[in-house]
Amino acid sequence: MMDAKPDIPQTIVEENYVKFQHELLEFLFAHLVDMRAIFEGDLDALLIFISISRYYLRDERINAASEEAGPQQHHHHLTLSRIAQITTIPRETVRRKLSLLESKGLLERGPNDGWRLVVKDGRPVIRARYESVWQRVMRRLVKLVRALKEHV
Repeated sequence: MMDAKPDIPQTIVEENYVKFQHELLEFLFAHLVDMRAIFEGDLDALLIFISISRYYLRDERINAASEEAGPQQHHHHLTLSRIAQITTIPRETVRRKLSLLESKGLLERGPNDGWRLVVKDGRPVIRARYESVWQRVMRRLVKLVRALKEHV
């Protein structure tokens, strides 16, 4: 009976655990501090916003990759129920936070009761509104990638 091959990514992480964990925590800590300020300490609102942002960014990547094929735009909007399911935040709390984020001009209702980022001039409003934060996030992200590049 042959031994199973080790899972290479898992092995790399185990061998470099302290470095991976340190770099990840440095990134997350600084990022959460910035996000806490933007979302006024409201972790639920942040998680809801991120859940919607993930789909927006995924769709933007798909749209950019398919530009050569013609003008087909993929836009998936999350419903309140789906947001509650993926964030494990109670539905009534999700409803209140969506209303709050809508009143701040960060989210809007889309078709079929889905929610989406507010985008103006091709950019999410949050990015334009918090450009200096976005610049810090990008610098941190580059630092994280460079720190772990030799291992991945």
